[in-house]
This record gives sequence, C-alpha cells and structure tokens, in this order.
Amino acid sequence: MKITDSRPFIHKGNYDVIVVGGGVAGVAAAVAAGRHGAKTLLIEKTVMLGGLATVGLISWYEPLCDRCGQQMTGGIAEELLRVLIRDGFDSLPEDWKNKKKLKGNKGDYATLFSPTMGAISLDRFVLDSGAELLFDAHATFPVMKRGRCVGVIAETVEGRVYYEADAVVDATGDASVFHRAGAKTYLGDNYLSGVSHEIKYENAPKFIETNNVKHMRQWKVIGSNLYGSGHPADMPLLHCESAEDVTRYMIETRKMALEHVDEDRFSRDIATLPGMPQFRKIRRIEAEYVFTGEELNVKFPDAIGSCNDFRKKGMHYQIPYRSLYKKEFKNMLAAGRIIGATSEGWEITRVIPVAALTGHAAGMAAAMIALEKKTVSTLSVRKLRKNLKEQGVLFI
Repeated sequence: MKITDSRPFIHKGNYDVIVVGGGVAGVAAAVAAGRHGAKTLLIEKTVMLGGLATVGLISWYEPLCDRCGQQMTGGIAEELLRVLIRDGFDSLPEDWKNKKKLKGNKGDYATLFSPTMGAISLDRFVLDSGAELLFDAHATFPVMKRGRCVGVIAETVEGRVYYEADAVVDATGDASVFHRAGAKTYLGDNYLSGVSHEIKYENAPKFIETNNVKHMRQWKVIGSNLYGSGHPADMPLLHCESAEDVTRYMIETRKMALEHVDEDRFSRDIATLPGMPQFRKIRRIEAEYVFTGEELNVKFPDAIGSCNDFRKKGMHYQIPYRSLYKKEFKNMLAAGRIIGATSEGWEITRVIPVAALTGHAAGMAAAMIALEKKTVSTLSVRKLRKNLKEQGVLFI
C-alpha cells in the first residue's frame, strides 16, 4: 500500500462500506448497505444531506412513473420521495399519495418539496438504517492496493483522517473517487443555468387561501433551460474541472439571480441561494456497460431496476448492474449521475429517482461484496436482484 502524500493522518476506524457523497444517491446507498447489516459510513463534504436536491435547490422529485399511470421505480427511491415530503409541503397528486392505480395520465408520481425540511428528514432516514454520518469532511484520496480501494483519506477540521473500508461507493456527483483512483472518466458539458428560491408579495393571497407554503416559496429559473435555450451565445459550454470553474459559475449565476428579481426590493426576497454549483453533468465513469438511452424496452439479465425518461411519456428502461462498475476496480461502485451513461442515457440517469435507484443497488452490492468477500464482478447478480426485488425495486 502506497500513500504518496506524506503528511500524517489520523486513523479513525474500519468499515465494511464507505459511501462518499451525501446526495440522494449516497443516501440511498448508505441506507441500503446499513439495512443489509454492513457497518457503513457516509461521508459528506457539506453539512447537509441531499446534494443537488436540497443544497442545490433542485427540489422537484421527478416522476417515479412513466407519465401514463404506470409506476416504474420503487424501493428506496420511492421511500425517499415520502421522506422528503414527510415534514414539509408537497404537490403530490392524491391518487399517488394513496397509491391508487391511475388510468391514463391523470397526474405524475412526482412532487415539489421543501429542500430545508427534506434535508432534516434525511438525517434520521440514514441514521435509522444503522449507517453513520460524517459531515464537513472532504474525501480527497482513495487508497488503492492491487485494484481495491482499501480506504479513504478525508480533510476535516482536525486534519487528515483515514477510514479503512472493504467496499466503497462513489456517489460524489463528480466521480472524484474513481477519478483519483486512476479510472477512466469523461467530463460532461453544461449550460449556464441555475435555480434560486424567491418569496414575492403577490403570492401571499394564494398562500393564505391554501395554507400551503409551496405558493410562497417559488422557483426562479435563470439562464438556460434543459436544451440550451438561454445560454449566452458567446459563452463556451461549462465544465467543473477546477475551483476556478466553480467560482466563475457561482458568481455569474448569483449575478443573474439578482438581475432577474422584480424592481421593488421591499416586496420580494431571494429566500435561498444554492449552496453548491448546479451543474447537471460533471464527470462519469467508463463502466463495463455504458447506457446510451437507446435501450428502450430492453430487458437486461443484470438489471438493477427500471426507470422512465422524465422528459417524455411512456418510456420504459432498465439500468444494468454493469453500468455501476469497472471490473479492474474490484470493490468500487458508482451511484447517481456518475454511472456509465452517455448522450441521452446521461440525461435519463442523472435525475433524483434514477440516482436513488442506482444508489440503492450500489449500496446493496457494496454490502454483499464486503460481507461475502466478493468483488464487483464475482458477486451473485441473481442474489443482488432478489434482494432488490424484496425491497420493492420494480423491474418493468
């Protein structure tokens, strides 16, 4: 084992599974591993769980259905929707609240939620699974030994700390663990776009009428839409390769947020600004299988669950387990928007429900690898699928 950075570190403990990144994918992975009986640690660099969904204010849980009335995604992904609205407002259709079978498109299994109340609820969701939490810890260095990540070094207020692990889930959103371990990764292109939350006087009557604070806490979308309309013509597409890139993005989107509010500063306020860059696609791994989005209605023998394309109706996909790993990295799994996906496939897999689905599978697989002394390519996929099905994951 070779650690090239010679600064001293504090050995803090040993875990079966370490999950790096506390967004929805990391939360799902940690809960899955903890429930399976693995000693699990979730490391998050901020002080709040939920990632883009909460810290990043993208507080819309995209549809768990095919937008035609059929539920596509279940398991922890469905639990997470319920957790995020448990202590705050929602916009979930009543039929989906009661899980009635819908005929036709009478409402999507989707909801707005409070990013702040949702983040608080996620703390208990993780801890109740038996997993441990570590906030304000930036995991900067995976320690590799013969193709295995045997531990993770993190920077914390007490200095450099080291946690040993039998299996590791990279749920960072930027594939930093895989990237620093030497895996082949690819950068994504991003438009200049952002979301802030604002409060406006003109929305007060609707709030009073409904007694639902969702009418006061309104999204303010600035810059580009999903398809590039609104991206400055003279600006290249954006990447998140350095702190300078992030700084430029944050300054520009905050400036745009101020420019787009109404003139009367006494009747409105920007309630919340994102606490992280709202890049949609930062970096993804080269996996054993790269999901392209052309796999409509394909049934994979190693599927870890089904999902839709949130932008369209009636689209049915399955995500293969092989998209979560590269076999040379024997005990490392990807979860969320960093899995092996490209083109339209990356658009389909980067959103909250699919991130949670892949997190659930990655966490379960990591626990199995740790407890059964397996690798990503030798664990029983049949057993993995059986475990996921028993926990409510759907295979449509």
